[in-house]
Amino acid sequence: MTTGAATTFPPRVSSLSAGLGRSLPRSSAFTLLEIMLAVGIAVIFMGGAVVFLSSVGGDEDLERARRILEIAAGAAREEALRSGIRQRVILGTPGEGRLLGWLTRVDSAAYGDWAFPPEVEMSVLRPHLSEWGKPELMEWEFTGGGLVEPIRIRLKHGSNQDQFSFNALTGESQTEVWKKER
Repeated sequence: MTTGAATTFPPRVSSLSAGLGRSLPRSSAFTLLEIMLAVGIAVIFMGGAVVFLSSVGGDEDLERARRILEIAAGAAREEALRSGIRQRVILGTPGEGRLLGWLTRVDSAAYGDWAFPPEVEMSVLRPHLSEWGKPELMEWEFTGGGLVEPIRIRLKHGSNQDQFSFNALTGESQTEVWKKER
């Protein structure tokens, strides 16, 4: 038997006692997983911001031009239904002494005039025509019974574009897919 000094081992710390006040040494640096998670979340937020700014907030003039057409159509249809008399919305380029940009006017003086943003280009396709054209003081008809001439409209502002039509029965606009002409 050999006698010698007893070998001592470091005391064993159970996980239970470590959670009861004793703390294990810990590094203050971030782990690779934490960094990757933070970068991934930041990329998602930046991607969402880019999409939002380029599509929704990117063209207020185009949205305003469409809203003007929708308001004019609604006002003319409402007036036609109320009075039982045919109404018109005049679409076209301004003449001398008129507002700048495209002009939309409802017959009834109660609704007044609205001016399109000058940079917005508008093309119209009427049911009896086969080609898109610029409206030159075109009369858009609303019957006394509230039916709407079902025209299709294309608006273009820079690289942004919008194409929509108006329902003949309700007068509401419906977005369409812009098809390039060959």
